[in-house]
Amino acid sequence: SDRLNEYRATIAFHFASAEDIMSSHLRQRKSSGNTNENGDHPPDLVESSSSSWEESCDDNGGVTLDERDAGSTKRNKTTQSNAVVTTPKIEPSILDKFLTTHGSFSGSTFTADQGLKILQWSSWAISYATSKQNGNNLSPSLRKIYNEISMTRYVLRFYGFLQSLEGYRSGSWAGGTWDNPLIAKIAKYAMAGSMLFYYPLEHVAYAGWQIPQLVKVKANKVSAVSCVFWTLYIVGDFWVSCLKWKELKKKLGDLREVLVRKKWNDDKEAVADLTKEENALQKKISHVKLQLIRCLLFILPAINWSLPNWATDPMLSELPLNGLMLAEAYTSVYQSLRSMLSS
Repeated sequence: SDRLNEYRATIAFHFASAEDIMSSHLRQRKSSGNTNENGDHPPDLVESSSSSWEESCDDNGGVTLDERDAGSTKRNKTTQSNAVVTTPKIEPSILDKFLTTHGSFSGSTFTADQGLKILQWSSWAISYATSKQNGNNLSPSLRKIYNEISMTRYVLRFYGFLQSLEGYRSGSWAGGTWDNPLIAKIAKYAMAGSMLFYYPLEHVAYAGWQIPQLVKVKANKVSAVSCVFWTLYIVGDFWVSCLKWKELKKKLGDLREVLVRKKWNDDKEAVADLTKEENALQKKISHVKLQLIRCLLFILPAINWSLPNWATDPMLSELPLNGLMLAEAYTSVYQSLRSMLSS
């Protein structure tokens, strides 16, 4: 019986010791592990639970569970403080885009005159197309509008002289810096220089038509002389555009050779930069091509109006003359809008 009692006491001692150890570990887990609002353990605690006991009892300077939680909390706070709050970009509506482009287009004297050209020559085209219809008031009404807009554009040319003087002095009409020095010289002397004579003569012709009692000149003759300088401008513009096209094509060819080598070397960053430059050069070439088309559409009307008897015995009849001007008007607006939208 004594041995039986001793055996029972030993078993009770071992059970008590095991219960104390489990209770101790349970208290340690509760005190060191934080819980979230739902009473669940945070993710990093769950991930480290399998090795929590070994880490808490590490005699070689291991990191305890409390230290791991503290480090995790610090990292979370640092990540939150370094986070950048970005607001989503709001894409403007089609109406807003149209209004922005219209404001830029109408805000410039140069492009506003292009818009008036569309109204002027479109009014003429509809008037000409409906001129043979009997009892139709549309044709004469639109022809009146066409004539009124034509004279309005003479008024806008009062801005032209100072713009030409600025271009002559600064060389800005060359449209940037070019490797060929001839481009800057043609832009200065043939283009800006010719306009220094064109605009004052246009003003005199306009005054001779509108107030002949005060300005007693042969307005048609003065207008013909002014168009001689305009023809010189067109020739210079065509020449400059050809030189620009040649230079841009050479630059584009050289750039594409470099681009091929970068693609072969798999230099993605350089390929991206060179591709942007390639697209920019292609846009410039397209702009120059449109300028050449405009010069070709302009040249015959300019020669026609440069002749002394252009009003009484014109070289071109009404349809081809005004038809060329109509085509140039739409080409110029397309060129300007294309440049605005791609910038």
